[in-house]
Amino acid sequence: MRPGWREAQTLLGRGTCTFLFLAVSACSGGGGRTAPALTPTPTPTDTPVLSPTAPPPPTATATPRVEPSTPPSAPTGTETGQPHTPTQRPTVTPSPTQTVAPSPTPSPTTPPTATPVLGPIVTALGVADLGGQPNQPTGTDPQGRPIFTRTSEAGFLIFVEGRPGLSQLPPGTVFFNPKRNDPQALPDLIVQVSRALGDGSEAVCDVTPPRLGGVPGSILSESAFELATTDAVNDFACRFRVFTEPDFACTLDVGGNLRFREAASTVQYCVLINDALTFPPGDTIVRVRLRDIGGNVGSAAEMVVRVP
Repeated sequence: MRPGWREAQTLLGRGTCTFLFLAVSACSGGGGRTAPALTPTPTPTDTPVLSPTAPPPPTATATPRVEPSTPPSAPTGTETGQPHTPTQRPTVTPSPTQTVAPSPTPSPTTPPTATPVLGPIVTALGVADLGGQPNQPTGTDPQGRPIFTRTSEAGFLIFVEGRPGLSQLPPGTVFFNPKRNDPQALPDLIVQVSRALGDGSEAVCDVTPPRLGGVPGSILSESAFELATTDAVNDFACRFRVFTEPDFACTLDVGGNLRFREAASTVQYCVLINDALTFPPGDTIVRVRLRDIGGNVGSAAEMVVRVP
């Protein structure tokens, strides 16, 4: 055996692989000098082994690719929707201010309820023949007032009936208020006409001969009265007569008996339209209100007396 083989066996016993490759090369006839040339070859083979370990760095570069992908997803995520919802919540807060606005609206509706009408109710207002037979209206005007047509300027009756209102007090029976120069000195029977009757004398309650005068027209006002209006109301009211019993009324029922026009009436007022109180040709509005014994004035009732 060659001394190179023995060296190889000795080296195998020691377990060194590098010298094994050197012994094999010596057996192939390359000589001991070629062994150092084989030594650089294993070192390059060790370098390619490191090259496969280099691929992990590219994987590390793949992770930064995911990082840019996440930022675009963040704006498109639900975080964008969350800021929109808080913007909608402030819009809910102005809505309660709108609910506060309607609250002042009911306040204008309170004045009508604060002014109840306590006075008596006019249950009947009309025209009757001299014998007491009530006339039927021939129509209504554009305001819904009944129209009573008469063929002559005088020679008929005007009647008014009433009953207690919300005050439950009976209608008054004072036809003339003796207070002078007082716009509030009104009688319990408040009758106004839109045009003068007869000669329209401004004298108050001139009903005794030889001086018989008419009634001036007065302003058809619901509340305010001037002194001239108060005088005209007293002038007309003092000519009426009052009936507190249905059996002693100035009107007749269908059977020819003396009766109030309306069964609910508790009082009746009547006046004779004579030559001193003639109605002028055309339409004359008659407005009536009643006052109870406590001074409460009721709602007005109106009619139209038409003379051709």
